[in-house]
Amino acid sequence: MLQTLFGGVVAVLALHWVLGRAGMPNYWRGVISAAIPTFAYAAYSTVDWPGLDVVAIHVAVFLATATVMTLLAGSKRKVGSRVHWIPKIMMGFFAILFVVDAAFVSMSTNGLPPQLASLFLPKAKDHPVYTGFSGVTEHNEQAAAAVNQHLKKLSLEQELGWDVEMLGLKTLKAGGVQNPLRMRLLDRQKHPMPDAQITVEIFRAGNVDTLPPVQLIPVSAGEYAGAISVPEAGIWVARIVIEAAGKRVEKEREVNVAAS
Repeated sequence: MLQTLFGGVVAVLALHWVLGRAGMPNYWRGVISAAIPTFAYAAYSTVDWPGLDVVAIHVAVFLATATVMTLLAGSKRKVGSRVHWIPKIMMGFFAILFVVDAAFVSMSTNGLPPQLASLFLPKAKDHPVYTGFSGVTEHNEQAAAAVNQHLKKLSLEQELGWDVEMLGLKTLKAGGVQNPLRMRLLDRQKHPMPDAQITVEIFRAGNVDTLPPVQLIPVSAGEYAGAISVPEAGIWVARIVIEAAGKRVEKEREVNVAAS
């Protein structure tokens, strides 16, 4: 989205300048410089549909940029003259609007960054909170049962008191990279726990389909290792399933997968 958004802005600016050098009237410079990138992006959207909200912000930014450039060009009656304060206010307004809209679109798709979520959302420091839009879901008896089951899992984890240290999730890279994972598992008395079955699943928030699960194998007393491949960069959710001593514990955390 950033490439098409800022690329379109650059195209508007370049077209407005070229048309001005060609001697075209200021009004038509604004119309044409806004129309060409807008229709070009509309054609691109029919091939790879990004969502109505993303299309709307592109169109708004392209039109706003062309409008500001037209106002600025029209306010300069001679070379070197100062721009009137009214176009400056309008330019500042559209700049703020652009930043706010871009932030809303980013939050609607990827959610709040974990640092901001821990500041504004209740209990976000204690457990993962996924704020990205996951699609329309039903709020019925099944949804309530899922919430109740999640609370039971948290209660079991606190009761067992296992010490789980997972390494590798903070440095995941996308593509064909095999990202190494390593876990240290200790019981309440800080003794290594052998013979545990440990599975790691990676999925998008709100998407029930996961990547093929990875089974970590024991490499020493209480230590397990494996590797996982993630196809795309972005915000993912890692689910860690631990089965040991007749108990089953599930832990989830948000991970940021970097581009390779």
